[in-house]
Amino acid sequence: MQSSNPAPNSLWKKLFGEPIRAFGIVSALLLILLAIAPAKNHFSEWRHYQNGYLRLIRTRGDAITLQRHFQPGIQQIWHPELGATDRCTTCHVGLKEASLTDVPAQPYRKHPVIPHATDQFGCVMCHRGQGAATTVEEAHSSTLAWEQPILPARYIESGCGQCHRGGLESTPQLNQGRALLARYGCVQCHSIKLADGGVMQATQDAPSLSHIADKTTREWIFAWLKDPQAYAVSATMPNFKLKDEDIRDISAFLIANSTPIQGDTLGAINQKASDPTAGASLYGESFCSSCHAVQNAAGNLVGGDVGPELTRIGNKAKPEWLRAWVHNPRIYDAKTEMPHYRFTDQQVATMEGFLLAKSDSDLLANVHLDPATPEQIAHGKSLVMEYGCASCHEIGGIKKPENFAPELTKIGSKSVSQLIFLPGMAHTLPDYIAGKIRQPRAFASGLKMPQYTFTTAQIDALTTALLAQNDRAQTVPPSLTVPVPPTSHYRPAGKAGQIMADLACFSCHSINGRGGDMAPDLTWEGSSVQRKWLEDFFRNPGTLRPALIRRMPKFNLSNEDIATLSDYIMTVYQDPDFDRDSMRESGYSTTQVEQGRQLFYSKYACQSCHIVDVKVDKGYIGPTLTSVGSRLTGAWIYHWLKNPQSLRPGTVEPNRNLSDDEAEQLTAFLMMQKGAGQKEAKK
Repeated sequence: MQSSNPAPNSLWKKLFGEPIRAFGIVSALLLILLAIAPAKNHFSEWRHYQNGYLRLIRTRGDAITLQRHFQPGIQQIWHPELGATDRCTTCHVGLKEASLTDVPAQPYRKHPVIPHATDQFGCVMCHRGQGAATTVEEAHSSTLAWEQPILPARYIESGCGQCHRGGLESTPQLNQGRALLARYGCVQCHSIKLADGGVMQATQDAPSLSHIADKTTREWIFAWLKDPQAYAVSATMPNFKLKDEDIRDISAFLIANSTPIQGDTLGAINQKASDPTAGASLYGESFCSSCHAVQNAAGNLVGGDVGPELTRIGNKAKPEWLRAWVHNPRIYDAKTEMPHYRFTDQQVATMEGFLLAKSDSDLLANVHLDPATPEQIAHGKSLVMEYGCASCHEIGGIKKPENFAPELTKIGSKSVSQLIFLPGMAHTLPDYIAGKIRQPRAFASGLKMPQYTFTTAQIDALTTALLAQNDRAQTVPPSLTVPVPPTSHYRPAGKAGQIMADLACFSCHSINGRGGDMAPDLTWEGSSVQRKWLEDFFRNPGTLRPALIRRMPKFNLSNEDIATLSDYIMTVYQDPDFDRDSMRESGYSTTQVEQGRQLFYSKYACQSCHIVDVKVDKGYIGPTLTSVGSRLTGAWIYHWLKNPQSLRPGTVEPNRNLSDDEAEQLTAFLMMQKGAGQKEAKK
């Protein structure tokens, strides 16, 4: 019986019927297979880019140098201690060539200047992506086996945050994002553990609600919870999108739960009504706008952001509470950053009237609340616990919740397979984080995260900061990290320390690494100033920099308090590197003074920034020096001239590398500047 399909058998016999023929055919097939690998390599994507680079540099004037630097084949950077491998420089061959700044096309463009060499950390540490890949798709994009595509350029600063625990001048977006996480209370609900074992701390100072009934009304609480930004456009409190009946019950609970503080309300002060303009004058003279902002007629905020916005403070504060607060804020809040001004009764009444007039008749116009029932109060308490209000606010009888919201320590490494994306949203981690910040409750019903009013720039900054919180940030070897400078908890001692706490000096001044940057650092103030000037300044603070709006307010200190503060400052706050009495305050020769004047006005042109002669000099950048000889010590001036940065790091005063003689001559000239009506150097 013949085969029904003879053709295959016939072909097989023809090809492999004879051993010699079969050997030849198998050998040919093997050669073809062996040729596929080099052929594939020859036509590979990375070789295409390298050939393109060679064509690009061929016509350039520095072609020989660029050709000599070029290394063909697959290039690899490997950092086993970082767990980072990348072959990015296989295609990006011109990253280190300074002469290629005019080349706009990738992958041949020169890398922007950064503090690190390309081979120090590689590329994926900052850009992410699959570093071991050698095709664009695998290196740049998400695949089934890889979820870390390269970061969009606007989030690139997140890479710096993996090693740099603190702020950098070159990473403003990362700095802003971290500041927003702390300022807006994100870390009150979401724990963010740091690689050094600590946790990110909030800088937000949410007010205590334990005594809220002394301060404001239930109606104001209702309006505030309904829309915080309707009261203050700068409010950091988010909108929880609560129903009116829930707001009614929460306000009922907070008022019912409030306990009074003895002395935090003050009866009416029987003082003659002051001039209508006196309130604005006192507000200005006290430099309240250095910390507090107010909306102007155009709707723009004018003032600082250290304290709360005061645009509608008259709708919020009860007169008796506001009166007591202006008189002494530490009765209601012992840790407030607001100083105790020691206002007279007349000044308290004047400031009270000025602030209460700042109101909006529409804010509470539609708020009408019936007396609360026990059921509403109980429901309000349950809502306060449900929404985690005690995460930010102190509330009597309510414990601060733990693990209230998901931890964000490694959110920057979150797998996209574990995330739920909105319709139309790109399936990437940065898009998810940004979308969650923008519209947190759009992702599911019943979510508690409130609605913030962040701008697009702020959302990008927050996303950048959160992307920096990833697995690698937790495992970077300590030798490669830059830790945050240790936090100073310095506190001045004794009676002077009590006065400084009462005046809230640290709100504006820094001392021994603690405090604000609104006013000069006082760490070496005892070596810097003369005692008489210091005492006169405490009695009547004047301006040292005419161009600055902010001034130190007058605190109405007693002579005893002034003496106590002066003694402490002159004794404790001294630079250990020199004796403040090592140079005289007067008695310099006419020759030295004249030589100093020539240096000041001619060689170094100091009048470009400073004023000595108010009729001639135009320098408004630095402090005026008309009375510097009555204010500063000779030793401080001399050492400042020799090296300003050694006394106050970061000062804009340049180091001109003066000789000892020049520094002494300039000191002689400046010490003769005693102010109006006193002996001055003649020109």
